[in-house]
This record gives sequence, structure tokens and C-alpha cells, in this order.
Amino acid sequence: TSSGNSEGTHVEVLKGDAAEWAVKTLRAQYKRKISSDEATKNENYNHFDILLVDPPRGGLDRAVCDMAIKGTFSNMIYVSCGRRALLRDLDLLCMGGFDVVDLAVIDLFPGTDAVESLVHLTRR
Repeated sequence: TSSGNSEGTHVEVLKGDAAEWAVKTLRAQYKRKISSDEATKNENYNHFDILLVDPPRGGLDRAVCDMAIKGTFSNMIYVSCGRRALLRDLDLLCMGGFDVVDLAVIDLFPGTDAVESLVHLTRR
């Protein structure tokens, strides 16, 4: 769904499996046989400013990490319940051009060791 308001803000919400969307987007890119430099200009990526991900405990699929790195997202919000996977994914994303700006740890399940992490990343 898409919506805009009178100030010109445009929000597009894509609901579904992020890995499937990333694979589909990357396949479309490769079918056109464009270079990696051109990939960041691809219309599949260039109209998004913020990427929001909330993967399962195992973390992001490699295709989603690649899509985030190759896209033109200036900000990324990562919601995580898997600490090890979050560290692995942040390492990939930071090596790919993102910096961690802010981090919040939320204890939604008191009395357990389960916590949610909310990380804001920006592109260098």
C-alpha cells in the first residue's frame, strides 16, 4: 500500500517475506545485466529512504543484507530478537557501508533472558 500526505511525504509498506522480495529484486537486476554501480540506481531500490527489517531469530538472509548494501537506503531500522544473528548481520552491514547510530534493548519478557534489540543504522 502507498499513501502520501499534503506535506509530500510518501510511505510505501511492503508486507511479506523480505528474503523473497530481495531475491526477486536482485534477479530482476541481473536479468537486465546491469553492473553493480548501476544497481544502486535501479528503480527497485532508489525510491526507498528507510529499510525496516524484523527478521526471525536466525537473522537476515544474505540476499536481504546484499539488497540493503546495494540499495540507496540512507537509514535502516533493525529489530532483532536474536543476539548472535544481530551481531553477524551488523558486521556485514557495517562492512558494507552502514554505521550504528543508536541502539535500544527492550525487555519485553521480564524474568527471561529474551530481549528485543532496536538498532538505527545510517549509510556512511
